[in-house]
Amino acid sequence: MTAPVEDSSREGPDRRQTWVRRLVWVVLLVGIVAFLVRGANNPPDPFLVPEGSATEAAAGPPADGAEEPTASSTTASTAPGSAAEGSTTANNPPPAPPSTPTPPTAPPRGPTSTAPVAGPTPSPLPSTTPPTAPSRRPLSGFDEVAFRISGSSGGTDGVALLADDGPSRSQGLMNQTDLRGYDAMVFRFPSPSEGGFFMRNTLIPLSIAFFDVSGRFVSSADMEPCPDEVDDCPTFQAERPYVHAIEVAQGDLPRLGIGPGSVLSFPVRS
Repeated sequence: MTAPVEDSSREGPDRRQTWVRRLVWVVLLVGIVAFLVRGANNPPDPFLVPEGSATEAAAGPPADGAEEPTASSTTASTAPGSAAEGSTTANNPPPAPPSTPTPPTAPPRGPTSTAPVAGPTPSPLPSTTPPTAPSRRPLSGFDEVAFRISGSSGGTDGVALLADDGPSRSQGLMNQTDLRGYDAMVFRFPSPSEGGFFMRNTLIPLSIAFFDVSGRFVSSADMEPCPDEVDDCPTFQAERPYVHAIEVAQGDLPRLGIGPGSVLSFPVRS
């Protein structure tokens, strides 16, 4: 039996379709292999983009009137092998806001001087210590003696001319214009006396105080000078017997602490 003869007119189109299908499969396989080898959607120069940067980049420039977004200060690291390898920091700190000038501080109201305000000068208290007299002028025929007046308010020390014999007691402060730099003149008697004092030929007003044998205050008096032409000068006497009498410039007894209750003594000077 003779084999059937194939139609040669259909062989050409069938063969071309077969090659086309094969070519499609080859292209498809090549694409799949390339996909697997290089990875899907792999950019030629990949790098990490901070979250939100891609969205901002995709959004494009802001519309007119919209606020420009602040540059990010996030650090971006490049992928290994990329052209930007080695540049690891992309810090773009926002520009510092312009400094606002500080307004000048207003000066405080009121006086600005810190100097202490001088108050009223207090009245000086009466001195309880007699003033020093470096210019004491001794008087011929008189010794000098240190004395102390003691009382309830304390003690006061002084230095006096001493009249302790008849001639010196009779002369006293006659013809003297001052106390010659001393605090007083002390009259000392060998025994209690009741005799009085007068102011003939005495040029300065004086005050006198009398003290008994124990040194206690007896009495005092103010004495005015008696001119020589006056025949009968007044006499000043103590209220009771005394051993010592002390004369000072008139009105000076309180300064020395002399008065009722005071005591006269004579400390030994070293």
